[in-house]
Amino acid sequence: MEWEIQKTRTAPTVLVVKDKQKYYIHSKYDPIKEASIWVEGLELDSSEKELVIIGVGMGYHLHSLFEKYPSLHIHVFEFNYAYMKWLFENEILSQIIQNKNITFYYEMESSFLLKQLAEVIDRIQGNLLIYKPSLILIEQEEIKHILDSYLVKKRTINEQAGSLAENYHSNLQLNDHNIKSLIGMYSDQPAVLVSAGPSLTKQLPLLKEASLKGMLVGCVGTALKPLIKYGIMPDFIMISDPKDLVMEQFSELTNLQVPLFYLSTANHNAIKNYQGPRYIVFQRGYAESENQAIKNKIPLIETGGSVATCLLDLIVKLGITKVALVGQDLAFSNNETHAANTHAYNKVKHTTNLIHVMDYFNSEHIWTSRNLFIYLKWFSNYVNKHEKVEFFNCTEGGAFIKGWNHIPFSEFIAVNSASIRSVNNG
Repeated sequence: MEWEIQKTRTAPTVLVVKDKQKYYIHSKYDPIKEASIWVEGLELDSSEKELVIIGVGMGYHLHSLFEKYPSLHIHVFEFNYAYMKWLFENEILSQIIQNKNITFYYEMESSFLLKQLAEVIDRIQGNLLIYKPSLILIEQEEIKHILDSYLVKKRTINEQAGSLAENYHSNLQLNDHNIKSLIGMYSDQPAVLVSAGPSLTKQLPLLKEASLKGMLVGCVGTALKPLIKYGIMPDFIMISDPKDLVMEQFSELTNLQVPLFYLSTANHNAIKNYQGPRYIVFQRGYAESENQAIKNKIPLIETGGSVATCLLDLIVKLGITKVALVGQDLAFSNNETHAANTHAYNKVKHTTNLIHVMDYFNSEHIWTSRNLFIYLKWFSNYVNKHEKVEFFNCTEGGAFIKGWNHIPFSEFIAVNSASIRSVNNG
């Protein structure tokens, strides 16, 4: 990768050459105007006092941002150390670096920089922006995928803002129970978290055995129909999707007497039609949900972006200390998106926008999507925050999850049968 300064009508820009392709970090016509338009298009939380931006560029967007929000402290992260060093050597940031309201972060070791980023985001709990043209400078594909996927996720949240609010207020009117009284109720019991990945189908016989032996089985909504069709009644279900499509997961199954846990912003129509026990779950990251939980001293659930990540945090908060994943492929096993007999089942025909990760056995590569890649990283990071919980990936397919114990599901059942009998016998 190479870069050089190029003149424009107003101010210099940077031309990057990567794999014989040319990219401009700022407009090749008018970088100043472009930066101003970028800032005007932002939707910032006016109550925040700090902001994180990924990508330094040549600083035009930073200068424009500071002009509009002079009291805002801006944390700027750049993941190309050589590029940052080049900026300083050529005194390109000489003026803006004197601004005490702008802090720059850059390190030769990208893992340390990621740790710094996580610490800052966790501390300020506020705005995070990515200056997208700067992503081309990131040489570690894994980091680029994480940040690129974040943009997709943020765009999706913005698009769903209206339905989230509508679902939230409608769900509150149901006056369902919350999870406060359930925290810790399953102390020291093993449980299985069932997702609807392609590998679920082959694990159904063992899942039935686990269920018959008294092991707790919690499933995501998409996995409900395959379980019921195989004669497995889960102990609880969880949904998080705000879209009407989630109603298909419960067609002809609304009368189950199985507890349903749902995010406060999940689809209201699917929830109100469900006749079994219902529990509303307040999630971190949605302001109104957080306020409601804090006001009533209700534990908040970490979402992680998917219903399975929500369910994992819920399971841990219920007191379970041994968790086995089944059907959590986080990749496209056999080029399939979901398990058979799910409404979301499909075949992967094109791999253009997919990325490689290590497979379950950590021996070869397998395809996954950018969204699934984010969830994969979330599962890996979650382990580090819960040292008292044992995590087992028993999917026996899909992606390798760093930090998890990878064992056959049959082994998990055999090892934990004794503890199940002990709990059941009081």
